[in-house]
Amino acid sequence: MALQDTLHFVACHDCAELYPVVSPSAALLDDTSTDGTDAYAEFLAKHRAHRVACLWRSGSEVRADRPLWDPMAALMFEVSDGDRSYVVSASRSSIEDERVYRFTAGALAVGSSEVQIDPRDLRRALDLQFYPHALRPTKIDRFLSVVHEAIHQIDPDHLEIAFDAADDPAVCIAGLPDGIYNEILERCSEIFDPWEFPRVVDFLRDNREADGLLALRVRRHVVALSA
Repeated sequence: MALQDTLHFVACHDCAELYPVVSPSAALLDDTSTDGTDAYAEFLAKHRAHRVACLWRSGSEVRADRPLWDPMAALMFEVSDGDRSYVVSASRSSIEDERVYRFTAGALAVGSSEVQIDPRDLRRALDLQFYPHALRPTKIDRFLSVVHEAIHQIDPDHLEIAFDAADDPAVCIAGLPDGIYNEILERCSEIFDPWEFPRVVDFLRDNREADGLLALRVRRHVVALSA
């Protein structure tokens, strides 16, 4: 069961464990869900005499140590009973095991965010833009310095996010804002020779969107707050 499809949990307050609620209709439609249904029934039987309650996903933030598609990713997210919030941690010791869900009173919050680019890919691509000619390394260094100085001014909260990064759940991708793009373009005119500048203009124009090499990676730092 994918995390984004799991909104409802049954929780044992005595053991600080919880388990995703399995929809009977989903189990009937998908034979592969039988093992999950059995595990859910075992959880209910194990905790029948304990203080059991229902919890629901609250908030959209997820902290993970690997991409969400990785079955070995250890996850952290927030749930609530309507009155109180809890932070859930979910992990498994091997690919064959079910995830174990544990919870504690608290909440998830987004701390500081930072805007990044990939300087290695940017350096390599700009160099290829001039093939078979070669750019002096000092010019590429100055170009990267200009880019870094420009994006350092950006307020991450004001960026228009295009999509989440597939390789890192803490990272969102955004295109280069018009003002920053124009600033980089203007400063590049001071770095490159007249015959080089048109190629730089083409490079900036072709790579400024969220799918380009100048795409901004907005890293959000999600922290768990104790109640």
